[in-house]
Amino acid sequence: MKILQANKFYYYRGGAEKVFFDTIFGLREKGNDVEEFSMNHLQNLPSAYSKYFINEINLTDSKNNWHDFKHLFNSKEVEKNLTLLIKEKGKPEIAHFHNVYHQLSASIFKSLHRKKVPIVLTVHDVQPMCPNHRMVRENHLCERCFQHKYFQCVLGKCVEGSLAKSFVAMTEAYYFWLKGIYKMVDVFITPSKFFKDKMVAWGFPEYKIKVVRNPYTLPLQIPVLGNKILYLGRLHSEKGIKIFMESLLQLRDLPVIIAGNGPEEKWVEKFIQENDLKNVEMVGWVADKNWQEIISTAKVVVVPSLFYENCSISILEAMGHGRLVVATDRGGNNELIIEGKTGFLVAPEDSDALASGIKKAFTLSESQENEIIKNARELIVKNHDPKKYIETLENIYKEMI
Repeated sequence: MKILQANKFYYYRGGAEKVFFDTIFGLREKGNDVEEFSMNHLQNLPSAYSKYFINEINLTDSKNNWHDFKHLFNSKEVEKNLTLLIKEKGKPEIAHFHNVYHQLSASIFKSLHRKKVPIVLTVHDVQPMCPNHRMVRENHLCERCFQHKYFQCVLGKCVEGSLAKSFVAMTEAYYFWLKGIYKMVDVFITPSKFFKDKMVAWGFPEYKIKVVRNPYTLPLQIPVLGNKILYLGRLHSEKGIKIFMESLLQLRDLPVIIAGNGPEEKWVEKFIQENDLKNVEMVGWVADKNWQEIISTAKVVVVPSLFYENCSISILEAMGHGRLVVATDRGGNNELIIEGKTGFLVAPEDSDALASGIKKAFTLSESQENEIIKNARELIVKNHDPKKYIETLENIYKEMI
């Protein structure tokens, strides 16, 4: 099959990009002709299709506000480059979008729809429902935009506390709804049943939504359990970093590593100093070899998210590497973490519950630890096998063709 894969970032930036690249590589291994469409960036991986990528759109740069605002809805560059790609490489039988919002413009939907190319969209976050793609407002869950009340985004200054950015996000959401952009999608893929149910509740047609869980390749060997608590991820309030830090006031006798950076970094440093948390070490962002070293020191990996998780790559990686996971019971987490069997679930937004869950993980016997690790890896093999993932995608594509 001739398949176009599109994502606004062409480098490893988060879970959506990992799935995007796994999809490309997996489809090519099966002999499919896969083309790529993305945005230029200094960190991009090599691509034979980079000549068709659009110029970088930096939405945090205030110099080209009006140009970038118009780009969200109509981009001549996106349309021109897609047209050139099809002219030179031929029309794809299927277009599969991942994280394409904002930078790749509504034009990527409109252009391919006009060319009668069937569109698949993997829903990696709640962007089709929520203008700030988090459903979090003032550190609590928020569904005020239900039934297209996107003006709530402006009322709450939901995008970075900025009235202007929130207005832009609201306008984009109304445009997608009123212009029927999402009606141009033939199949939505949700990596969790939770996200499917949420989209149906918000008015998306159930018959268009298929659950296809994120793929994950298990490492052949796993390191021996370490003795530390590990927070591995972005230091952002929506990730639950403040709840986690408050839980550490009850865990002073356990060594803690915080690996990551983000807007709450200074707040975390100050919290550690003010509360004399000598057991906590901040190591900054880690990747590749350093990531392997850090995770091997952990006994427990903590995922204290405030927002609706979908099919967390962080949880899959922790489980796959034989770590014990303590995560909030939010979104699709309970499809990965079965309480007491593959890890531990705790009440969201509750530092006491989080501390109790971590303590529970540290009181397990060796045989109990091994049983949880075995169960977690078996769940990954059953539900997240990369070969089954690719086969499922191919069957969806063939049905559409």
